[in-house]
Amino acid sequence: MNTSFGGEDPARAQRLLVPLLRPFMKTPAAGAVMSIRVASAPDLARSTGQFFAGGRARTSSPRSYDEATASRLWRESAHLVGLGAG
Repeated sequence: MNTSFGGEDPARAQRLLVPLLRPFMKTPAAGAVMSIRVASAPDLARSTGQFFAGGRARTSSPRSYDEATASRLWRESAHLVGLGAG
């Protein structure tokens, strides 16, 4: 997305590459179209837990199905926001 997200990132690669890639990035409005469609389309009302890209449901990476990693992420996130091990 062509936003200022990460604009304060001091990484050299970020400062050099982002300006070159910006013309190929979607605008925030164009990027929001898919989220709005997935959230409001009647034909997707029963769809849950799917990954969408390029306007279609896609299979996410194999790592996204790793339950041990998901559990660790949940625990770490809870810890970082002060919710304990929950």
